[in-house]
Amino acid sequence: MTAQSSILKKTSLTFCLCILILGCGIAEYEEQANQTIDFVAEADESDKLLGYPVQVPTAKDGNNKDVTKPTFLRLPRENYSRPYPDFVRGKGMLLVKYGKQKGSTVIPRDVFLAYSDETEGGIFKDGVLEHFEAKTEKKKLPGLKLKDGVKTDQYYFTNSSSETIHLFLAIDEKVAVIFKYDLDKPQGAKQEKVSERSMRTFRLNDFADAAKAQWDLKQQYEGGDKKP
Repeated sequence: MTAQSSILKKTSLTFCLCILILGCGIAEYEEQANQTIDFVAEADESDKLLGYPVQVPTAKDGNNKDVTKPTFLRLPRENYSRPYPDFVRGKGMLLVKYGKQKGSTVIPRDVFLAYSDETEGGIFKDGVLEHFEAKTEKKKLPGLKLKDGVKTDQYYFTNSSSETIHLFLAIDEKVAVIFKYDLDKPQGAKQEKVSERSMRTFRLNDFADAAKAQWDLKQQYEGGDKKP
């Protein structure tokens, strides 16, 4: 092998390696770019329907342990993100309520977060369903696929006040999210779109803290007001 052919062979090998490396870099870049595009598209869609993340009050049980947990959830634009009152205790649960602003025609009318406050095991689910007067469980399948592996069962039912309840119950996490609608308001596809879009922002614990940090950074970057 001549010196010239050896140099040519090494040059060709180097060129091929560069193309291979560059190809991997491009593929990785394209994947990241597609993820960013999807994230922006999802955020834009959420921003059309949703407002500020909810504020969750801190509450203790009889052993001075936190009942509530870090939670990230964005509600429909005209719903309050501040709870009122701070919370209500029920059977095996602590309930946090978020309503809509006065004069608003937005649906849902109220949104609730329920956290387990069990003094004995196994009553959280029953406590939530009983509180919202679910005479019979009308379960909608399949369940909504949420991020971070959170599994929820969905229930639709009407209570004694002729209100429609759309309830997401995460048994493993012992947390529930409840959307309440007036029957005389437009329902159907719009109701489902709003509640499911809101639920797609749902995060708990460390994931909630990370989502809140991203929200704050986004508000800072866009020059928005972080306070509801």
